[in-house]
Amino acid sequence: MNNKYIVVALTFIAGIVLVQLVSKGQPNSFTSENDSHLINNAKSDFIRIGNLIAKLPDNWTAVKPSSSMRLMEFHVGENNADASMAVFKNIGGTIDDNLERWAGQFGYKLLDEDVKLTNEVINGIDFHIISILGTYTNTMAFSPNATNPKDNYRLLGAIANTSDGLYYFKMTGPNAIINNEVEEFSYFIQSLKYDNIG
Repeated sequence: MNNKYIVVALTFIAGIVLVQLVSKGQPNSFTSENDSHLINNAKSDFIRIGNLIAKLPDNWTAVKPSSSMRLMEFHVGENNADASMAVFKNIGGTIDDNLERWAGQFGYKLLDEDVKLTNEVINGIDFHIISILGTYTNTMAFSPNATNPKDNYRLLGAIANTSDGLYYFKMTGPNAIINNEVEEFSYFIQSLKYDNIG
């Protein structure tokens, strides 16, 4: 073999090793905080959310959270920014306080018949699950346009009561989109497992 080819091959390999060493532990262009939620294994559709791990549906895309209150945020559905799943942790108030606030964003009380509530234990975690359809007003939005009432909107939500606090999963968007994501929402919630890393 020609010495020239050997030198080129070794230079190429040394370059790859150098890039790996230099970039190890460095943030990439998304954000290091968001990337820390990805699980480093062959199944890249698993994510870490605090001390929970979950399997992410194929048509959900992680995006930079639109608020510092959000632990994570996903666009749901194919090529869609109109519907999202926001994830919060320990945002204050009781489970019922937060479910009541979500119902109030649709003009309902928690016990109204249009507010569908269930309580389930999934993978050893106590979940409170809510579904609401109607006119949605995001009372927590920071942008004036975001607080405009939106007709025919739907909320699918779940609150997970874990040993390190409450995790909140709130999917909102036009009913036409959310209605197609019910199965994915269920798949995501059913996949959540507690995995305390301290």
